Amino acid sequence: MNYYLAEACQNTFILYDCLESTSLEYAFLEEAHSFLEKEGRDDALILTAGHLIEDAFYTRMVVLGCDRALGEFCGNGARACAAYLVNKYPHIQNFYLQTKQGNHLLKSYGNGLYSVLLPSAEFKLNETFITNPSLFKRGDPLCYVEVLEPHLVMHKEMSDEDLFALGKELNQNRELFPHGINLNAYHVLEDGTLFVKTYERGVQRLTRSCGTGSSACSAFYQPSGKVPVQTPGGLLEILLQPDGIELKGPAFYE
Repeated sequence: MNYYLAEACQNTFILYDCLESTSLEYAFLEEAHSFLEKEGRDDALILTAGHLIEDAFYTRMVVLGCDRALGEFCGNGARACAAYLVNKYPHIQNFYLQTKQGNHLLKSYGNGLYSVLLPSAEFKLNETFITNPSLFKRGDPLCYVEVLEPHLVMHKEMSDEDLFALGKELNQNRELFPHGINLNAYHVLEDGTLFVKTYERGVQRLTRSCGTGSSACSAFYQPSGKVPVQTPGGLLEILLQPDGIELKGPAFYE
């Protein structure tokens, strides 16, 4: 199996080009997972069902986690896919990732910067991910924010050890979180930048950066406008717009 190594703000991936396939066999996913473990990366990204409609290229991004589960989405992974697609099809101007939520535009800004357009944050509790919504209400220490991926957000500065311990505890409670849950802690730096750390459900540990988690924290922090976000892996720019969230930052593959 041929794959690429990709990265976005030190969020690390292996990337598979299955653009000519419309379905993925179980054996392929198992082998992809074995290579994911071998490389020690956060997730496997599998581009599949690629097709051109007029002047735009559409594809699906399958996210395979270290826990063998398929994720809903990956914001940093989407930008890594953008880097790959822009290089593979330099004559095409518009690229979209297709999900159950719709089509998400990918953009290249040059100099290794890419973005993905995400839907607006949803604060309504989703019983697919939280089986007892009464335990989580806006204003509680743990607040639910969904940006394609389910997140619990805390406005609190936490050590890596404390965030890992709480993330692990929450993700072991499969009765309450049947598919796991992402946990984000953020605080505001002196220059107004948000500093965000994330325990990711598919990886089951802290990662260096999380695009949807940074977007969720930004949306919780303010309703609109530009938010610079510093993660342990690098700087992201979140633009909160009336029609969605643009997640911008560096990404590359090799």
